[in-house]
Amino acid sequence: MPTTPTPGLVPASTPNALLDAYVELWNETDPERRRAGVERLYEPDATYLFYRKDPIRGHQAIIDQLAYTQEVYGPMGYTFRSSHNAVGHHNVVRLNWVMVSGTTGEMEMAGQDVVVLGEDGRIRYDYQFHDRLPTSFVYNDGYEEHGVAVRSARPEKASQAH
Repeated sequence: MPTTPTPGLVPASTPNALLDAYVELWNETDPERRRAGVERLYEPDATYLFYRKDPIRGHQAIIDQLAYTQEVYGPMGYTFRSSHNAVGHHNVVRLNWVMVSGTTGEMEMAGQDVVVLGEDGRIRYDYQFHDRLPTSFVYNDGYEEHGVAVRSARPEKASQAH
């Protein structure tokens, strides 16, 4: 029997509301608001799967990934934007986003996530895919194609890369 959604959660029946909350979370710079957002959107034992890393599990690991994303892309002036095209059925939602330059407004990266929601409407599994990688910087995320960390992750502007 389905449970009643927890107050404050984004209902699965509004995929674009979920997408907007998701993108807002990835842009969040305040650690306390970031933590609250993760607790609101993700189940406590949620799994985030990014193709170049081992699965990330649980609130703290997801919070750490969000903080890392801000540490890397924030100083370069990038922010994430909703593509406002989320679709869903049953407990699965597909959503698209872009990362844009704050200076030029140009799209630097595009991706999509397929999220599986739990009975309370929070994300249980988050599968992320990149449709377009940035061209204005070297995408050095510290991982080789096999998903093993081999160096510190620090993307560099293309003009600074070796």
